[in-house]
Amino acid sequence: MILFLGMIAGGKNLTVSFDTRIFYSEQNLLLQQLRGFERKFSHNNNILFAISSRDEGEGRIATVETLQALVEITDQAWRLPYSTQVESLSNFPRIVSDEDAFSVLEMVPSSGQLTPGAAAAIEKEALNDRLVVNRLLSADGRTTGINVNFRLPPSASSEVQEITEAAHQFVRKIEADYPHLRVHLTGNVMLMTTFNEASHVDARLLVPVALIVAAIIVAVFLRSRNATIAVLSILGVASLASMGVAGWFGHIITPASIAAPIIVISIALASTIHVVIAVKHGLASGADNKTAIKQAIRTNAAAVGLTNLTTAVGFLAMNRADAPPLNDMGNIVFAGIVLSYLLTFTWLPAVLTLLPLKPSNDRSAALMAGVGRSINRFRWVLLIMVTIGVLATIGGLGKIRLDDDFVRYFDDRFEYRVASDFAEERLTGLNIMEFDLETGVDGGVYTAEYQHFLADFTGWLGEQPGVASIADISEITRRIHTAMRVADEPARNGIPDNADLISQYFLLYELSLPYGASITDRINVSRSASRVTIIMRGLTSGEIRQLHERATRWLAQYAPGQAATTGISINVLFAYLSNDNIRSMITGTFVSILIIGLIIAFALRSFVFGALSLATNLLPAIVGFGLWGYFIQDIGIAGAVITTMTLGIVVDDTIHFLMKYRRQRAGGASPAEAIETVFSTVGVAMVITSVSLAAGFFVLSLSGFQINRSLGIQTSIIVLVALGICWFLLPPLLRLMDKGGSEIANARKE
Repeated sequence: MILFLGMIAGGKNLTVSFDTRIFYSEQNLLLQQLRGFERKFSHNNNILFAISSRDEGEGRIATVETLQALVEITDQAWRLPYSTQVESLSNFPRIVSDEDAFSVLEMVPSSGQLTPGAAAAIEKEALNDRLVVNRLLSADGRTTGINVNFRLPPSASSEVQEITEAAHQFVRKIEADYPHLRVHLTGNVMLMTTFNEASHVDARLLVPVALIVAAIIVAVFLRSRNATIAVLSILGVASLASMGVAGWFGHIITPASIAAPIIVISIALASTIHVVIAVKHGLASGADNKTAIKQAIRTNAAAVGLTNLTTAVGFLAMNRADAPPLNDMGNIVFAGIVLSYLLTFTWLPAVLTLLPLKPSNDRSAALMAGVGRSINRFRWVLLIMVTIGVLATIGGLGKIRLDDDFVRYFDDRFEYRVASDFAEERLTGLNIMEFDLETGVDGGVYTAEYQHFLADFTGWLGEQPGVASIADISEITRRIHTAMRVADEPARNGIPDNADLISQYFLLYELSLPYGASITDRINVSRSASRVTIIMRGLTSGEIRQLHERATRWLAQYAPGQAATTGISINVLFAYLSNDNIRSMITGTFVSILIIGLIIAFALRSFVFGALSLATNLLPAIVGFGLWGYFIQDIGIAGAVITTMTLGIVVDDTIHFLMKYRRQRAGGASPAEAIETVFSTVGVAMVITSVSLAAGFFVLSLSGFQINRSLGIQTSIIVLVALGICWFLLPPLLRLMDKGGSEIANARKE
């Protein structure tokens, strides 16, 4: 007891992550590329204030009242903590001719009287400016955005909280000062906050629900107050202790790893149920409480230990995933499995001794024996029907799509999701892709060759589906050259051939920029590289990957010198999340399959039984994914670990079935008699454990976090399919393969 209390005390060390990059290991090449890009240019730690009129019918942004409000709001946004840059329609830098020079002016003048005519002119200019439209102003002129960027330290937490609180206060002030406006908050900083919020929401909701579901299952199936108390005490201690162990090891809680205690509750429930039901069987057969407990422990220790071992292998294999939260979840559940096993054979007997179960008339054995007889009788029909059913679901595998959209990781109970949907529908895209285009020469960005290459590349990008906005320095060059009206200077497509002239343009441009604006976030310090930024709208992760690959091929073919590169951003990392993890999990899955097969073969002293158990336990995953493909289709990173994870879980029923079957055959029973006896002894336990596992995992479907939701629903499907296959496919296969050969002879020798 003291040991477990010490473990639980580790919970005080648990912290909840704000970091969206926690899904990537330090060895991830895309993460390393992103960090290199940010060291060279700047971080994209932003909040986008999406502003629209409350009047859906007449609410244009370019009115005198709203434009003046934008000027004031933009000025006030600089006061947000840690802000480094504020971009809006009002302070967007316009390049205008000034005789033989040019000036850079704000789109909306901060001084002077604004007239309706001037407001209309501003709207017309903004809607025709590709650097403004679909970024700072919607194409219909009804929604605008103020983008605030922040400087954050690595692993920021208190800073993110401070910024988020200040941003919410700012929104309340805006809506109070300008009642005709409404504001939605989105952007990367709000995403960080939502990751943290999702962990807290799931912890407060899902863990209690999982315990309530477990209590209902135990109360309904076991109909014993003492059994319910005994089982729930183990579930509570195992889940708390596993999280405490995680705290002692310094794990950081994420929306994915918060699922671990729910999974521990489900698996621990399945283990304890077998022992409690065995005790009830012993009492029903006339044994006293002490004898029934001893007999239950003796007959279940090996089977429960074996099922816990195979389940542990499946969760340990999650360490092959290139996603630390999934590694953490696997390790926490592994700790919970070990602890629940220890509790099942130490704590549970002690509690059942203090709170003995009452003998009851158990008619389930006779009922299950009847099920076994029916399955024996119709074994060939069942074999054919199950085979046809499995084959029918295989077609669904080809319909599965791997898509990870970080925006839609959260459902609409989260403000971030609602605001993001609003911003993407009404204003701009939320996915970006950045390109670090290097020349290898100081000042190389000013050469005509490089500028024309940028123009060609951005022209190609503009033709790609889903690209809403593009920002690059060649557009600035063209605008300055047009404003300068240098008629005698050789130029092509608005870009002069003289590198010195372009350099002078940018020097004057930088000196003319209004307060807060800078060119250094577009060009590096040595002027050897610039960035191209595209905003993507309405693209799935699969489509982002396709665009990324097309852009990579285009650059490899047309980019001069060192400019050939690949696009990068946090959105690109998320787009490849499923693909990368599925590749990394392939090895882990095959290794876990091999280990689980060897464990079962060794435990049952039968290679045939080991192979048979793997065949019947791979089929549920195939059927589960096939059904998912037919009815849902999209699956994200959860798909990378479900097969490995469920292999160890669904083997539970098969192990109990085969161990009891082997024991009956060794005692001289025929295959038909052995199957009937197996159903009468463990049939009810198989139903209860499968229902408890499915219900426990289905609790995860209540999560607002898409990874947990998919993981829970898919695993529930696979667990129930596994029960069906164990009942209706395994017995016919045993009747087909077991002719009383060496497997049974080996068993009789023991």
